[in-house]
Amino acid sequence: MERTLNNQNNKLSGVEMMGDNIKKELKFCGKDVVLHSLVKIIRAENAELDDYCRVLDYTFIDAGKSLKIGKHSMITWYVLIEGGGDTYIGDRVFIGPGTKVLTSTYEIQGYYSAEFVPDECHKINYCSIKIMDDAYIGANCVLMPGVTIGEGAVAGANSLVNKDLEPWGIYVGTPCKRIGTRERPSAEMTDKLYQDVDWGNHLVPNFE
Repeated sequence: MERTLNNQNNKLSGVEMMGDNIKKELKFCGKDVVLHSLVKIIRAENAELDDYCRVLDYTFIDAGKSLKIGKHSMITWYVLIEGGGDTYIGDRVFIGPGTKVLTSTYEIQGYYSAEFVPDECHKINYCSIKIMDDAYIGANCVLMPGVTIGEGAVAGANSLVNKDLEPWGIYVGTPCKRIGTRERPSAEMTDKLYQDVDWGNHLVPNFE
């Protein structure tokens, strides 16, 4: 009886959607995935987390229509991923503390900007976000719906990303502007990377 009550209390408190409890609900969970105890994921059945990715405390994720996080990627403290759309995060991506990844916005022209009104009175626009391999997103950035962060691109702290970022570009500002080019890792470093880790079976994006 006591065990049953504890299980009911856990469900009521949302504990079943937090930390390691999430893993059994995921669409796919790779090897040595780390979900800190204060991570919360809703619609986890739409989420795929590849080997060695790590999500730190106080992160809230709505897996939406689909969520894919690649190998050795890190989602740090207080990150928000939400909106109900598709989110793709490649391999070796870093997302800094407090960053918001948004996959939808309310239509404000001619509609009410509240969700819990009659369906014909509000409208939500959904757009995918893609963050490609080796991208670096600094602290407190905002990624708007529909953007693609190119391979190796950098968004500096507090950037508003409202357009696509070119591969290996460095961007800062609100809205962000390109200020430089990031140096790619050397061929020797890349060879070492591929010797030590199996990068096969990528969770490729399945949306346009």
